[in-house]
Amino acid sequence: MNPDAAPPAALVVDDEPVTRLMVKRALENLGCTPVLEATDGIAAQKILREHPEVALVLTDIMMPRMDGLELLRWGREAVPDAMWIVLSGLETFDSAVTAIRLGAFDFLPKSPHSEEMGVAVRNALERRQLLAERERLHRALQRKVRQLEETSEVLRRDLERAEVIQRALLPRSPPPMEGYCIQAVYRPGQHVGGDLYDVVRLGERHLAFYLADATGHGVTSAMLSVLFKQRLVLVDPATGLALPPAEVLAAVNRSICEAHAAPGLFLTAVFGLLDTSDSSLTLASAGHPPVLHTRDGRETRLVRRTGPALGLTQDAHFGQERLQLLAGDRILLYTDGLLPSGSERELELLRQVLARPLASAQEVMADLHREAPAGADRDDVTLLLIDAHAGASWFDNGAETTAIHTHGALRPEDEVVFYGETDHAAYLALRGRATWMHCDAFHEAALTVLDGGRPLVLDLSGCEYMDSTCLGTVHELVARSGVSLAGVGPGVRGLFEELSMQQVLAAIREDLPAAPELHALGAGSDQAATQKRILQAHEALSSLSERNREEFKDVVDSLRGEQDGPG
Repeated sequence: MNPDAAPPAALVVDDEPVTRLMVKRALENLGCTPVLEATDGIAAQKILREHPEVALVLTDIMMPRMDGLELLRWGREAVPDAMWIVLSGLETFDSAVTAIRLGAFDFLPKSPHSEEMGVAVRNALERRQLLAERERLHRALQRKVRQLEETSEVLRRDLERAEVIQRALLPRSPPPMEGYCIQAVYRPGQHVGGDLYDVVRLGERHLAFYLADATGHGVTSAMLSVLFKQRLVLVDPATGLALPPAEVLAAVNRSICEAHAAPGLFLTAVFGLLDTSDSSLTLASAGHPPVLHTRDGRETRLVRRTGPALGLTQDAHFGQERLQLLAGDRILLYTDGLLPSGSERELELLRQVLARPLASAQEVMADLHREAPAGADRDDVTLLLIDAHAGASWFDNGAETTAIHTHGALRPEDEVVFYGETDHAAYLALRGRATWMHCDAFHEAALTVLDGGRPLVLDLSGCEYMDSTCLGTVHELVARSGVSLAGVGPGVRGLFEELSMQQVLAAIREDLPAAPELHALGAGSDQAATQKRILQAHEALSSLSERNREEFKDVVDSLRGEQDGPG
């Protein structure tokens, strides 16, 4: 036994006083205290209900009123943490073997020798310690998994919000420009990306446009493209005149280099200035893929980079090229996600697609994507197409997603909470993996039913997992009465048992009719309501047992602190 641990409590169950006394003294000599006594199974049940901390039970098999096997069957459920040793005479040897199969740790002959008892008791208590440690580690692992899942979900939602913010930086509609048609298509490879574009009218004569592509993917590249947009200056502050493209890129490069010194962070960009008074176009390219200038659907010219990528060196020099646009000419700008390798074959394919009569920016992207290798990683892709002819202009920035889904159309992975009704009851169902972000819709819908005085059935037949917030919410609802549970699988039942959710377990019904047709509910609410729901759910779980109180103490204290605020 661990000398630093509290002495284990033990129980001796035997109808023979002499045997009880002998076993009790032997257990006390082995460090067990207190050592309780019972004359039969009925008396032992009463003691174990009053002393659930009992670590070790030594029981005879042949006893009046309730024998040792029946007591063992009951005890393995009622006091699962206790270790059981059976005292067996020759006439009950077969029953002792049965007891081992029922979960007893060991059996000893009646009136065992002290050495035998010492070995059996020490082994049983060490086994109990190992099982308790395994359970502790398992709970810690489950807690960590829940925390990681919740953190992952927070990050996912943050990225969705970041996508909304980033899309707000994109132009919503082209500026009016007589005699020109402007189209753009934007598709981020992830929630957020490093591509950015804009088309701006400067005075009566000029149309400025740019396309930028930050290195890498995700948040880092997105922030670098935002820095580019923030530092971009298109007109001379003193004169109000449009600045030449080479000067624009040189100035923004210096500003970016001064703003950050992190190695490996750079972006490519192409900047154009169209003068509608003489149909001239001036282009400057900072390490960007070639600009395509197509004439009459036959001749295609490539305008390659006129300087290095932005953010590499502060004193970089940028040149510029001047083109003359004729009626029907086309100018195409794109990011490298469109042509992954930038090979001549890909450029030739792009020329062919662009030469097709009236091929739109969307058609160009679709044709190039069809040629991409199967399974290729999806990068950010942006196209900007300027036609020197009259026509409808439009920007396609992709389907805008909201950060929090409300009632309405949902993606399949968000469809977790479902609702339906029969003549006799309302049904709420959880499907798949139910987490804290689904609990507001679930809780509010349930309260609406219960406040209306209708019976509520929680259908969990399709639920694979519930995090602690969902578990606490279910307990809160069941505590209001009028709630039954149906279709509870072994995994979810195990969670109820682990957290001592006895009232919820008692509400499980096996005789309820199948759920009616169900419809998905949304999973959204504001942040304050979500935090309040998480806190209330964990407070409900903490009230069920000392183990729960310890497990969720940090979560509850943290959420209470956030609700109370500073001071």
